[in-house]
Amino acid sequence: MINIFFLLILFSSLLGRIKFPGINIGIHYLLLPAFSLGIISLSLKSIPEVVKKHQIILISISLMYLWMWLSSLMSEFPNTAITYSLKYSTYYILFFAFLILTFKKIATPTLTFYYRCILYLLQIIAGLGFLEVFLPNNGIFKLLKFPSFYPEIGSIMQNPNQFGVIVAIGLCLSLILEKQNKISKIELNISELIFTISLALSASGNGWVIFIIGMFLLLIYKIISFRKMIYLTSLLFLCIVTVPVSTRRIGLADSKIFPLSNVFIENSNLLNPHGKKISTLVGTGFSRFEMWQAAINETIKRPLTGIGIGVFPDQIGVKVWGKKGYHAHNIFLNVSAEQGIPGLLLFTNFLAKIAFKVKYANPLITVPIIMFLASQIADVFTEDYTFTTIEFYFIAAAINSRKDVVDVVMQLKPEII
Repeated sequence: MINIFFLLILFSSLLGRIKFPGINIGIHYLLLPAFSLGIISLSLKSIPEVVKKHQIILISISLMYLWMWLSSLMSEFPNTAITYSLKYSTYYILFFAFLILTFKKIATPTLTFYYRCILYLLQIIAGLGFLEVFLPNNGIFKLLKFPSFYPEIGSIMQNPNQFGVIVAIGLCLSLILEKQNKISKIELNISELIFTISLALSASGNGWVIFIIGMFLLLIYKIISFRKMIYLTSLLFLCIVTVPVSTRRIGLADSKIFPLSNVFIENSNLLNPHGKKISTLVGTGFSRFEMWQAAINETIKRPLTGIGIGVFPDQIGVKVWGKKGYHAHNIFLNVSAEQGIPGLLLFTNFLAKIAFKVKYANPLITVPIIMFLASQIADVFTEDYTFTTIEFYFIAAAINSRKDVVDVVMQLKPEII
């Protein structure tokens, strides 16, 4: 039954656009904590031991959430801040459920089942993104997708940027699982194809950077060879220069050669069917500097409690981008602007506690966590529930990692450590 609740949590994280009848609230805000409580209720005997084992971690995250609520109550925009505090409080329940779920299961077949489920979910997301490029007006996308961005891909995850990052993580996850004999070679080949094509179609600069970081991490851990890294990087590059939207992102919109489809098709229907403007990587880079400066200014104005959680995209980001919905594009600056210096210190302290645990984890946990964090140096994905749900699972698994388990794995398969 616990495994069923886990699957329901993964599925519910995708339902951000579906509202409960009669009330203007996303169905996932109620389903995620409900299914998390289901896991907790079926594991009541384990709770005292989990709390005792991880009391420092639990105290750290509890203080972080208490400060979040305090800064929201003292915000100049309490309605927005309290609303977001309620939303993000579901993560606290979710995290505790995952902490119980992975407790004492770090080397069991059950944990392999969870990783495979996450991989299959990411494959489904990548597949839906691929279909959305060609069928953006299909009924399922009208039901599930967030307000349209260009390119129209991965709208089920709110934005093509987090879609690009998550498929890059999915590709690295599949390579690790195959190396550790947890998935077949055929499954890996399917993952390589669907994740690479979708990553190129996303036109996500962040996703491409995270892909490169992931490749180097896998090379360091000896998950892949240098030849394999060159092959996958070349495949991604070929896809990027073939897809018109990606070539526009890297500043080759006026090229007569790129995209390669120009050689065969005079007017590709993927070029820009809706006439929407797409910024180059240089343009988005300058915009990020503006957002970072705005976040620093807000921290200076309110260094103690900040402006309140969720207020930055609602009140500050609009001044740079011209419309609401844009965060500070750096998770540390976003936290400091919204929760002040104390909030940033509590958040950094929590990450430090996780880092101490991660050093004992195998690459199956370490690599995705590094990629999750690195992706938010130039972005903030906390409001994307699919992204954060999967991230919290890996964090919980890392916290439950033990040095003795890693030593056993090292003796069995030293090449994967």
